[in-house]
Amino acid sequence: MTDFDFLVDTYDTERLKTLSVWSILTDKDMEFRPAPRIRTPHEHMVHQCVSEDNWMKGMFGIDTGRPALPATESRHEFIQHYADLSKIRAGMLREKPEEWWRETATFFDAARARSWIMLRRLTHSAHHRAQLVVYLRLLGRPVYSTYGPSADTGGLPVNKAPTIYRPWDSDSEPDLPGPKGNPTERPTATNINRSLQRVPIRSRETGATVSGWQMIIESPNGPGTITLLDSGFFRGDGAFLGWPQDKLAEMYKSLNTPPDEPAFELMQLG
Repeated sequence: MTDFDFLVDTYDTERLKTLSVWSILTDKDMEFRPAPRIRTPHEHMVHQCVSEDNWMKGMFGIDTGRPALPATESRHEFIQHYADLSKIRAGMLREKPEEWWRETATFFDAARARSWIMLRRLTHSAHHRAQLVVYLRLLGRPVYSTYGPSADTGGLPVNKAPTIYRPWDSDSEPDLPGPKGNPTERPTATNINRSLQRVPIRSRETGATVSGWQMIIESPNGPGTITLLDSGFFRGDGAFLGWPQDKLAEMYKSLNTPPDEPAFELMQLG
């Protein structure tokens, strides 16, 4: 094991996420161009394959010995080709010693540590994958999870929405429950919604500054905050001003129930 195994683990799961998004597209979606200066899904797949091949060969010395592009540029062939080559690359990267990751390599016109370049590669791929997720919405296709719940898998984690992945190597499509509850963190006037933030609080009694977790709440009775100080004391403001400690604690606890978490899946970690 090395200190940089997490980079290979991440690459190994990021490639699966990319393949999953590609698999949701249909054959007739391949030439969809949302605007004149935007790539089609076909062109995105070309870019992903060619760009990653160039980076891996030129910056890491990782050569699969196979062409960057599939012989037939169909959706199915792109998926299978990238799956095969990225799996080989993951295996070759996993064999590299720790010092190799610390060494510098040429990153276009600059010298960077290979670990730094690998992180940039991961974010580069995630950037283009996110563009294709927007395409899925424009095309009316389902959107499965990438790192957590999507609107199609149930919406926000606070609504206990599950994480549902779509396997790239199967024609099966897991059922999607669809959105429920408020689809955004922005509060509405009809539901109780909350968000948490860490804040400094000026003590009214001593004038000292302390820290606490402030829950911002929009409720049918109006907006307000409940702040839990590190000392365990609750402070209510807005709609919660004047509430007793036991009532503030009860409301804070009821709104701070952690969402259901998906089962641990090593191959889907991002």
